[in-house]
Amino acid sequence: MSLGPFSHFLPNLPFWQKLSPEEKAMVSDRCVTKRFGKNQMIHNSKTSCLGIIFILSGGIRVGLISDEGREITLYRAHANEFCVSTASCVIHQLTFETQVTAEEDTTALVIPAALCAKLMDTNIHVRAFIFEKETERYSQTIWAIQLMLFKRFDQRLASYLISTFESTGKDEVKKTQEEIARDVNSAREVVARMLQEFAAKGLVEIKRGRIRLRDIDGLKKIL
Repeated sequence: MSLGPFSHFLPNLPFWQKLSPEEKAMVSDRCVTKRFGKNQMIHNSKTSCLGIIFILSGGIRVGLISDEGREITLYRAHANEFCVSTASCVIHQLTFETQVTAEEDTTALVIPAALCAKLMDTNIHVRAFIFEKETERYSQTIWAIQLMLFKRFDQRLASYLISTFESTGKDEVKKTQEEIARDVNSAREVVARMLQEFAAKGLVEIKRGRIRLRDIDGLKKIL
């Protein structure tokens, strides 16, 4: 798929001005846009190495799946953000396998793996940028683990609801309890029980397929 109308995004790449004319030509010729439907698998250990993606619209979820099928959310990325987890074959420091899924209909600019490898070998600015993004995602992963290990579940769930409100500006979380459980790394039954407690306190209102936030300040006090 050719870049088409998305070619004007290339000069906005953080390292674009640090590329040589030859490198700019390679990026222009070999970058592609890809579209992914909601819940579509973008990358896992069984798929070929995709490369670095820059999200033009939509959003993705990066997580781990145990042998028993339990999912753990590590972090998310949204429009105008990069994901380097899809380039694990290029970034040898990424030693654990992740699963990248589109949380909604998503369009991404893809810098193919072979091109990433070449740019990292020849351009220190590209290499530094990729390692910087890798470090940011690693920090998000550690934060997710800290929440699981050290925060009470009511705090984790309240934090999730507040962060969703702050990122969307809407007082409704349009997700099922099963989806919320996956996002906060818990079981659906645990989420359902805690939401019932929140509802009894007037903090939320439970609806089919979504949760309405009735008392944001009350949720913040739990933190």
